[in-house]
Amino acid sequence: MRSEWKQHARQALKGKWWLMAGLALLFLIINGIPQWFAPEMDVNSPEPFTSTDLTLSFVSNVLQILIAPLAIGWSWLALGVSREKGASLSTLFKPFQMRYVKHVITSFVMGVFLVLCTLLLVVPGIIKAFSYSLTPYILRDQPELSALESITESRRLMDGHKMEAFMLFLSFFGWFLVGLLTLGIGFFFIGPYFSTTYATFYDSIRDNHITGADEPVHGTEQGF
Repeated sequence: MRSEWKQHARQALKGKWWLMAGLALLFLIINGIPQWFAPEMDVNSPEPFTSTDLTLSFVSNVLQILIAPLAIGWSWLALGVSREKGASLSTLFKPFQMRYVKHVITSFVMGVFLVLCTLLLVVPGIIKAFSYSLTPYILRDQPELSALESITESRRLMDGHKMEAFMLFLSFFGWFLVGLLTLGIGFFFIGPYFSTTYATFYDSIRDNHITGADEPVHGTEQGF
């Protein structure tokens, strides 16, 4: 199946490689904006933090939360390419234009859950990361679900498929090395390839659960 998902992604990306690479660059630049404000703070330094450092750190963290829906937009962009609906700049910013607050809350809740799991052990954190990885697509296909319901639905769909997702990730290891060897330039093409393949993986799982995919998950166990 992995080879089929990858083949489908390559086919869907034909004629769109450079556009997706450009959008990946834009995605990277915008995601880097909060870091422009983040001061260099050494927790081991005997010098006390200044009010300016604390203010800039606060601004950086707030900006990180406010632009979190951009990652959802990237997933929607890859999903659109996988479904052969084309790629556009507007898709990348669509989560800012519709249900913005819910998308911010969803990203924040997922982040909190992942931090809590990672504090226990690294492996549980990785497992939960895969469990929640379909949430952006669910926000697109089932907008009626709340933030917590979308996360719960991702957990439901990923039940029994987390190892598949992990193996799919590992299958790109060679490409990730190529990205490193090209000083990061290759990632502008590898990123869209991986994202489109993962979106194809989502559609494959969704098709297997299609009988319940359009039903809200009210009443199911929620949490992390």
